[in-house]
Amino acid sequence: MSSSAPNTRLSVASDDGQKVLQRLLLDTGRQYIGRYALAFFFMAVAAAATALTAYMMRDLINEVFINRSREWLIIIGSAVVVIYLAKGASMYFQMVIMARIGNSIVANVQNRMFKRLLEEDVGFVQGQPSAEIAAVFANNANAARQVLHLIVTGAGRDVLSLIGLLIVMIIQDPVMSLSMIVGLPVMAFLIEKMMGRVRRIAKRQVSLTAEIGNYVRETAQGFRIVKAFRMEDELGDRIGDTIDDLRKTADKIAIYQARPVPLVETIGGIAVAIVIFYGGYRVIEQGQSPGEFFSFVTALLLAYEPARKLANLRVPLEAGLVGVRMMYGFLDRPPSKREAGSGEAFVFDKGDIAFEDVSFGYHPGGDAVLQGLSFTAPAGKTTALVGASGAGKSTVMAMVLRFWDPDGGRILVDDQDLTSLSTASLRATMAYVGQDAYLFDGTVADNIRAGISGTNQSDIEEAARRAEAHTFITALPQGYETPVGELGSLLSGGQRQRIAIARAFLRDAPILLLDEPTSALDAHSEDAIQATLARLSDGRTTLVIAHRLSTVRDADQIITMDGGRAVEKGTHDELVAEGGLYSKLYELQFGTEKLTA
Repeated sequence: MSSSAPNTRLSVASDDGQKVLQRLLLDTGRQYIGRYALAFFFMAVAAAATALTAYMMRDLINEVFINRSREWLIIIGSAVVVIYLAKGASMYFQMVIMARIGNSIVANVQNRMFKRLLEEDVGFVQGQPSAEIAAVFANNANAARQVLHLIVTGAGRDVLSLIGLLIVMIIQDPVMSLSMIVGLPVMAFLIEKMMGRVRRIAKRQVSLTAEIGNYVRETAQGFRIVKAFRMEDELGDRIGDTIDDLRKTADKIAIYQARPVPLVETIGGIAVAIVIFYGGYRVIEQGQSPGEFFSFVTALLLAYEPARKLANLRVPLEAGLVGVRMMYGFLDRPPSKREAGSGEAFVFDKGDIAFEDVSFGYHPGGDAVLQGLSFTAPAGKTTALVGASGAGKSTVMAMVLRFWDPDGGRILVDDQDLTSLSTASLRATMAYVGQDAYLFDGTVADNIRAGISGTNQSDIEEAARRAEAHTFITALPQGYETPVGELGSLLSGGQRQRIAIARAFLRDAPILLLDEPTSALDAHSEDAIQATLARLSDGRTTLVIAHRLSTVRDADQIITMDGGRAVEKGTHDELVAEGGLYSKLYELQFGTEKLTA
């Protein structure tokens, strides 16, 4: 089975805006159809109130101002109060319902995307800037809400208001109303011509935003290096250029967003002028009542605002669809076969691990990291992998965890081929302690229990005691509830390592994988943790990678790797006696006088 990772860049769904929009409506919008219908009802009430306001102008002018009727004054005044009370209440309920729908959409989309991320393999995630992944979650979930919100409010509030006001205009003067409607398709056509460039600019804006986030993340996480190497000016210039590019892109978006305004204003001004000339002529020459004329003009002026909003809707809608396309591009990626839950359940027996003529390369067509690697790690014993940097040791560990699959050969655990197994059942039998001792941003207890459900405080404390971590943990300001900070920054290297070991003790798995767990520690801390690791390894199938050979002298078996192959195998004394690569590595570290010590 090929190991090569799929395309590791975040993809974009179909560029057909209509298809993406249709999918969003069917996929996400229909989940809230009942609540959208209720919001739509309140929008219709508000639109009707606006239309009634324009319609009442006829009676207000004719009956109150011309005929001076007190009865009509009371009726119209009271009606206006009722209408605007209903409009205000409707707008309130519509806004609350739409906000709740939007918040629910964001939460649901982010949950779907996070679960989809967890189905990805290591190759995909390592190929992404973490800030870009975070931007997809933050921006694209909001894009789904924004697009649906624009459509519903545009259709519900603005279209309904425009329709209601057009009805009033037609009732008052059908001929003049039709002349006003003719300009709408022309305006829509001109605005549509701008959208292709808006789409391209919006994509660039999303990319630049993610790039800036990546700069900020790297700077925060590597702040000591930034200061130590005086990188402030270099990083400031680099992010400054990107920010300037983002500013220019935002300026272009603003230009395109503003372009419909003079178009709408010009067409609106021409329409009002036509109404004044034609309507005035009808009143003066044909005897039309002033009330009908003012009712028509009021409806026309009130129609300007929803018409303007609909004209401006296309630009933010197109910008939002860029994020929706990226969201679907991410969700549509076929899940990795390794992580999709497929395969047979692993049946643990003893814990033998065997590599049979395994070859592997991280990049198709590139250099192979493993080349015909063969060895067996016996059950219940400790097997150490040693060799120079680049020999393939960490790759072996990653392949046992099935982060990658071989390009050739087989990896077996208890005579079961890893490529036929579900990763969940396989990894449930393994505990891993790496050289980086990665901690999540949470409490000490959270990090010890990571990935393990149903644990109580006494289990956590017992694991910490076995890892020689209980004493320093209880001395922390809040004990086990002390936050460790981002990447464990509030703890020392030795403390982080002991918490990682406590996590492995709590997991109590029969297969233990140790990837240079003491490489970042001083000699004193290393000796203390080495004793802890020896207790942890007792009775388990243990695969350990060691840079300092003194830490694996007591291993049951040592495999010396070179160029992706196993070139030597034996105990420490046997390999020293052979005088091969292991002996030379040991001599380089400790000198000839310690070869037989």
